[in-house]
Amino acid sequence: MLSNCSNDILEALSDHKKYLHFQKGERLLIEGQRGGGIYFIRSGIAKVEVNGKSGRPLILRLAGAGSILGHRMCGSKNEQPVSVEAVEDLYVCHITLAFYEQLIEKSPALHKEMMQLLLNEIRQVELHAVRLTHLSVKERVAGALLEIAKLYHYQPGSNGIRVHLERQDLADLSGTTREQVSRMLTGLQRAGFIKLSGKHFKFLNLNSLQNITAFH
Repeated sequence: MLSNCSNDILEALSDHKKYLHFQKGERLLIEGQRGGGIYFIRSGIAKVEVNGKSGRPLILRLAGAGSILGHRMCGSKNEQPVSVEAVEDLYVCHITLAFYEQLIEKSPALHKEMMQLLLNEIRQVELHAVRLTHLSVKERVAGALLEIAKLYHYQPGSNGIRVHLERQDLADLSGTTREQVSRMLTGLQRAGFIKLSGKHFKFLNLNSLQNITAFH
């Protein structure tokens, strides 16, 4: 994102950024609120969600190191369109919206990168909507596991990954219920596609999971 920025832009960012820490369950942004800021994730995982039917959240995506949050409100007086909550200890760099808007006015390169980021996010939300509408519960859960494997940099042959997502988080990401997620995980484990102990995925057969979902 910043690779094409000039040195004066990078120096200004360095001078104005603040390092912040959010514990699991803390919210960086709240849907419907005004204000906020721009957050660059240094380490940790956050979930980006919107309120669904009857106040139940729907997780649009998971965000890890390198992700940018809060930018969708820039240049408008609208309320925050999403909520962002730390799934595990989250370490971020933060700049204010006012300072960020000054930066993009001075840096066409940064403005171009941010516009491309917005377009990519819109595309991902579109694909997520298609998955929720057309895929079975099994396909959606398999897709969520692939997303988690990518986010946690799972490598076949490793000792696995220990995730901090609850079963309800997996349900909200898959657009289903916690009970259905538990049944799907049990079925995938019986089929030998995963090995799971608590929140520790000891093994993930990525090829088999990709074969389940039509959107790998």
